[in-house]
Amino acid sequence: MRVLLASLLLCVLTLGCRALKKRDYASDSDCGCLNNGVCISYKYFKIHRCSCPENFIGEHCEIDISQKCYKGNGHSYRGMVSQDIWGNPCAKWNSPVLSSQLYHANRPDAMQLGLGKHNYCRNPNNQRRPWCFVEVGRKQYVRECKVPQCPTEKGFQCGHKSMTPRFKIVGGNRTPIENQPWFAAIYRRHPGGSITFNCGGALISSCWVISAAHCFPKLKRGETYLLYLGQSKRNSESFGAIPFEIEELILHENFSTGAIAFHNDIALLKIRSRTGKCAEPSRAVQTICLPPAYADIPFGSDCEVTGFGFEEHNDYIYPEYLKMGVVRPISHKECQRADYYGSEVTLQMVCAAHPTWSSDACQGDSGGPLVCPIGDRMALVGVVSWGLGCAEKNKPGVYARVSHFLPWIQAHTGLSGPI
Repeated sequence: MRVLLASLLLCVLTLGCRALKKRDYASDSDCGCLNNGVCISYKYFKIHRCSCPENFIGEHCEIDISQKCYKGNGHSYRGMVSQDIWGNPCAKWNSPVLSSQLYHANRPDAMQLGLGKHNYCRNPNNQRRPWCFVEVGRKQYVRECKVPQCPTEKGFQCGHKSMTPRFKIVGGNRTPIENQPWFAAIYRRHPGGSITFNCGGALISSCWVISAAHCFPKLKRGETYLLYLGQSKRNSESFGAIPFEIEELILHENFSTGAIAFHNDIALLKIRSRTGKCAEPSRAVQTICLPPAYADIPFGSDCEVTGFGFEEHNDYIYPEYLKMGVVRPISHKECQRADYYGSEVTLQMVCAAHPTWSSDACQGDSGGPLVCPIGDRMALVGVVSWGLGCAEKNKPGVYARVSHFLPWIQAHTGLSGPI
């Protein structure tokens, strides 16, 4: 008996023997093969397996090794990326620690959702992009994944620039709009037709812009707001683009002013051109990605703040050209120190400054974007809100923390998720 078993094992491992030639093609129900995989049954061993076509692997041919990016929201993504946007490894979907979660490899519909004996990123519940569980200590957290979005011929590709110069706003340098193509310039149009610069903003979808609530006091009779995209110069004579009307202005219902701070300082602007169109993508016009809900970025990341604000605290004329400065987020613990801002800083705010206090947002930059790299693209982390002075030591710029307002943004815009 022992000799017979040894002979059979040798046969399988080496020649495949006659047993492998005695294989039959079984029905798909025996294997559950996907992607045109063929179910094979070995006659003498009662074994079923999937024979996968080129580029597919896995027990059911469910993993597509050729997928390097995701389309749409990534619900159909079946590639092999297994890290979150910070580079942390994903947990296996069949890990026992995920058994209490809603999504795991033991669900009846796990195979249809792409879940299995692997830790590759998936999007089983139609979030904005593929995600996975990451273990931190004894807890599991949902994290978006480091999977690039597939390029399309048309449409916006949030967080991507058509050019990427890096400059070292106070202490910043002039920047072409192609380096900050999501920047929106908001103006106030007065009776008689004259306009004055009001605030900055950031384009998050073709029809919606985010800005700061404090930028929009009650208008005087006959006044309206205008918005321009794709502009490197503030001078109205150089506009050359079609202005957008503000079809709807939504201020956060809990916006308030503290001793020095603005709270819930965020606003949404729905834009339309006079011909009824929203924004269209170009080298100078692009959307900025929204961050994951309630997520933070690693402190110390190089982030960018953009605007037409004063170059010095005592200035009285806005600069003609758009400027960009590089700043780094500061932890809440540090920003709440007595020599910084104390209790005026809440968890709904982000503080950021240059390490040498040489670059900062200033008056006139309000509502403008603080963007930081998340994964392979830029995301809107903050909205310029308040601060004491400009580029003063221990007085960083303070921004509305966009990740904490994501449910509010989605509720008012009707967007299914960040673009």
